[in-house]
Amino acid sequence: MSLPLVSPRSRPGSSETAAPDFRPVRTRRAFEAVCDQVRRQVADGTLQPGQRLPAERELAEQFDISRSGVREALRSLELAGLVEAKTGASGGFFIKATGTDGITQAVRDMVALGQVPTDSVTEARIELTCVAIRLACQRATKEELDAIEADIDYHAALFKTGRGSRDSRLIIEFYRLIAKATHNEVMVMLVDALSEIVRTLLARIDPQPMPDIIAVRRKVLRHMREGEAEKACAVMTMHLRNLNEYLEHKPWTKDASAAAKVAAGRVDKPKARAKKS
Repeated sequence: MSLPLVSPRSRPGSSETAAPDFRPVRTRRAFEAVCDQVRRQVADGTLQPGQRLPAERELAEQFDISRSGVREALRSLELAGLVEAKTGASGGFFIKATGTDGITQAVRDMVALGQVPTDSVTEARIELTCVAIRLACQRATKEELDAIEADIDYHAALFKTGRGSRDSRLIIEFYRLIAKATHNEVMVMLVDALSEIVRTLLARIDPQPMPDIIAVRRKVLRHMREGEAEKACAVMTMHLRNLNEYLEHKPWTKDASAAAKVAAGRVDKPKARAKKS
């Protein structure tokens, strides 16, 4: 049996990054124990974003498992968004910067497979956005509110020149700015994750830019400036529900104008045709 490689941890105040201290694992599902050790050392700060993990052979020796077990663990960690693979002479597996890629991809896949309805995504997004609005009303600085207004003005200018933005990444910046105004980094990550899921769904159906969105956002911001969190939430809730209707109706709409009416909440969902007896 090979002995575990025990590396000295960084001294307090030292600029050097501590090397991971992995121990042999004894379990029928060794790759899970490997994943647990990596997660723990990311959580306690031993492994830092951007830090390269030891090579596959070295990891196999430290964990005292087969190289196939190491590969399985690395694939699992990569799918979870905790590590990323890089190619080239200085390639390998690196600890990924904190983000929401893993959960975003997981939910996005479940929506695509029909395991999670868009209604559930919308409900979660409404509740989370309203929490963000309430916190932002309490904590936002004038500069942060001005940044939200500048984003609205940017898109309004595009519509005036007939160039309504079709870049869904730019369109969801509005929600991120509200989240940032909460001064809560976890809120920013969660809002980003849900916004990205909806952005992907919209991108698949190639939505038409809708000028109504400018009026909605200006109304939300006006209520936020006045500290009227519940009124801002009510406006946002209606908008996100209409957006959900748009997403659900798009496959059966025959033209963009019909889809626009759905998004604006001006038409009812079509009733299912009665089955012939």
